[in-house]
Amino acid sequence: MGLLKCRICGHGNVESMGKIPDCGEFAGQRISPPIKGGELWVCRDCGSMFRHPTLSASDYISLYEKAPGTVWVGSNIERNDFATIYAYLKNHIGGSILDVGCYTGDFLSGLSNDFEKFGVEPSVSAAKNATAKGLTVLGKTLDELDLSKVFDVVVAIDVIEHVLEVEKFLSEAISHVKDDGLLIISTGNPGCYFWRNIFKSKFWYSYFAEHVTFPSYSYYVEFSRRCGLPPPKQIRIRYTRMNFMTRKIAMLRFIYTYARYKFSKSVHGITTGNEATVPTMGHASLIGVFKDHHMVIFQNKGL
Repeated sequence: MGLLKCRICGHGNVESMGKIPDCGEFAGQRISPPIKGGELWVCRDCGSMFRHPTLSASDYISLYEKAPGTVWVGSNIERNDFATIYAYLKNHIGGSILDVGCYTGDFLSGLSNDFEKFGVEPSVSAAKNATAKGLTVLGKTLDELDLSKVFDVVVAIDVIEHVLEVEKFLSEAISHVKDDGLLIISTGNPGCYFWRNIFKSKFWYSYFAEHVTFPSYSYYVEFSRRCGLPPPKQIRIRYTRMNFMTRKIAMLRFIYTYARYKFSKSVHGITTGNEATVPTMGHASLIGVFKDHHMVIFQNKGL
């Protein structure tokens, strides 16, 4: 067996950031047996993170096709990514937009009607819901789109972390963007200090069995350079909206719990009991506390 290489950039300078717990849920559905968590790895060359080992691409598609269309419905109300993209596109001239992984069409439905709206979605149930809202679902994945179909804007919100072949995905996505059009990626940011240096494999975003790939901003910049595109713009965001006081209380809880963990580690050494305090605080209680997400915006110059 050869040395493990970074699945994102292809280089071999990778290091384990710890084991990820097994998970008995995938895209909102209970599964048995649970999917093995594997380990979270970081690439010292490009700064990306990825889960290894993983299921095959066909296994993931099969699971997504069976996913219900009600898992994330309504969650956009508290999310920052939708609002940030709406604001960014507010002064855009309109035109056509493709939402890759449109789910039930919540993002497209909230977008200005200046845009002609299209989507692709692997979940059969979610795609039906999107179609019922008057949206045009063109297929399950980008692979099914004819190369002649191009759009003024292509967005992929909470998608690329599900993708095994990032280079292929980005290349396909940018090929469907018109000259001077935009490709907007919104996902977890592996450059977040607390994810990268404190929680590592126990960070909340690493837990989901369907989250397998976390490209860094440095990787996106290098991808753009190789494609002859200008460097992409990065906007760092918190995943959910949280008022100042709630965020402050959550941060104080984190500081207290982490200080206890570090003290226990220094006095008694790491034990199973001591280690458990970190993943507990690294999960849902900290969603929205840190700027652990980012939007990466590419402009296709048609080169």
